[in-house]
Amino acid sequence: MRLICPTAFKGTFSPFEAALKLAAPGDRLLPLSDGGDGFLECLRHRLGGELKWTEAHDPFGRMKPVPVLELRDGTVAIESAKVIGIAGLTSLAERDPMRASSRGMGEVIAQFQAASGLWIGLGGSATLDGGRDWPELNLPPTLVFCDVSTDLENAARMFGIQKGATLEDLPILTERLRALGLPTGPRTGAAGGLGAKLLSLGAELVDGAEKMMDLLRFEDACQGCDAVITGEGRLDASTLEGKLPWAVAKRARDLGLPVIGHFGSRGPGWESVASYFDVIRFGLVRPSADSSAVE
Repeated sequence: MRLICPTAFKGTFSPFEAALKLAAPGDRLLPLSDGGDGFLECLRHRLGGELKWTEAHDPFGRMKPVPVLELRDGTVAIESAKVIGIAGLTSLAERDPMRASSRGMGEVIAQFQAASGLWIGLGGSATLDGGRDWPELNLPPTLVFCDVSTDLENAARMFGIQKGATLEDLPILTERLRALGLPTGPRTGAAGGLGAKLLSLGAELVDGAEKMMDLLRFEDACQGCDAVITGEGRLDASTLEGKLPWAVAKRARDLGLPVIGHFGSRGPGWESVASYFDVIRFGLVRPSADSSAVE
């Protein structure tokens, strides 16, 4: 039996859909999110709760329905990828962090300031604006699951191109974030600077992958398994910034389990991450029960 615990293949498969694609009969499923795409789905799969709907603006000002998850203790979970996500854009041509706004994320949070607590998943956003268009907020106790450890100062350089920026845009975006006067430090660059914004409002920033594995009892799920399969849409140097497959690989190895990584594609710097996996495969296809072959 293997533990199947991928995160989202952005724009293609949610974590649960990817787990189903990768699983063979008898495998155990534990879809995971590091705070990005699939954050609500993974929490609900393991912890339950009630899915509710509200409305907010997408990155380019269009109103759309947005799900939130109310957990049994009254905590409300919000996923940035569902509100201002890059996967929700209709085409590559829409990606433009010079214009994209995270206003809608602030609008959703504002509706739940009276909740007993908030869990906010940051990742997969189309924006790089540091929450500059948000309304004034008074947060309840808030835990922020960040999908990367990137500092605010490096957010545009690390993620601007994949959000649609040109090389000429990067210094402009960096200066625009710097001018907001937000705190810097680990995870402040998550979701285009929203980590910094939420930290400035009193929220606690945590490593999303590690916290998610704690909450969903990753070590317990590994009991009786002889291998762990994880993955996401792309393997590249940013995987080492705190992405979920890297975190899974480290924990599985600590438990003495081999790790198979499945990725949709590879990007610059992928070789620097390869040593964390016993097997790496590209292209999401159903694996054979024999996971010993290196492809």
